[in-house]
Amino acid sequence: MNASTPTVTITAGGYTASISLRGGQLLSLTTLDPVHRAPQNLIVPAEQGEGAYPGAVLAPWPNRIAQARYTHAGTSYELPVNEEATGAALHGLLHDVDLSIQLQRESEVHLTGIIEPSVGYPFRLEVVLVYRVAGHLGLTATLSTRYIPETSPGDDTEAAGPATAPYGAGFHPYLTAADAPLKSCRLRLPASTVAKTKASGKVVGSKQVSGDLDLTNGPLLAGLTIDHAYTNLPEQGWSAELIHGPSGFVVRMIADTPWAQVYTGESLNRAGVAVEPMTCPPNAFNSGKDLVELEPGVWHRVGYSLEAFHL
Repeated sequence: MNASTPTVTITAGGYTASISLRGGQLLSLTTLDPVHRAPQNLIVPAEQGEGAYPGAVLAPWPNRIAQARYTHAGTSYELPVNEEATGAALHGLLHDVDLSIQLQRESEVHLTGIIEPSVGYPFRLEVVLVYRVAGHLGLTATLSTRYIPETSPGDDTEAAGPATAPYGAGFHPYLTAADAPLKSCRLRLPASTVAKTKASGKVVGSKQVSGDLDLTNGPLLAGLTIDHAYTNLPEQGWSAELIHGPSGFVVRMIADTPWAQVYTGESLNRAGVAVEPMTCPPNAFNSGKDLVELEPGVWHRVGYSLEAFHL
């Protein structure tokens, strides 16, 4: 995070969140310890995860586009490679967009901005990102996006460019149970299928969860290394829980996306585990799997919530 980038803080019900206006990145989220009244982290603070996208909002695609190339409506596009090790385009474009404050109260902030057309993604998107905190809900984040085609010169009604924009979205918080070592925490996620992917992000199949990749019963994370996309989550909504048994501290994420990436944070020295709600799997711009086709002017919404409690 650039230290000169403006930030905003919201607070209510013991929860405090800090948000950057660069891409709407969630920089920190804390809750007050009920005994000592001291702030406890629910996510790894962004300053501890430079280069690992902590708290980033992922749009217009989450995860990777293999070889940073895709085809849409018969036209091929090439994106900048921002993951040299795999040659992929990673985590979209919104993380580099400066947002402005549309509305701010003590407990909520509404941010808005434009993803401008580029050579690799020639689609103009308007985004509205809303963060709220409340004692009974924790933090809620909602991303709304619509496609606004550029008009032809001299014509305010005829839209230029493709009829739809390819789109996916996600969020990238690294959960932590008040900074407890990951090896002493359990993670529960009710997903029954995991994608088989190449390092490039290309999905080459799927399989039923089993062994070290089965998170349905909340296994201890000690010794587990995970960086996989999970699916077949409950359609009506799902919750993931990071549980520190010794202290009873639990962080719960609630979302309704069909996909969730889980990453045990090796690039952050396992300071936390990323649980990333995603509307589509890796490389969806090429596979078309769960890809959203944004029609002009039609809003797409996705969100999640985070809360903490003690067992």
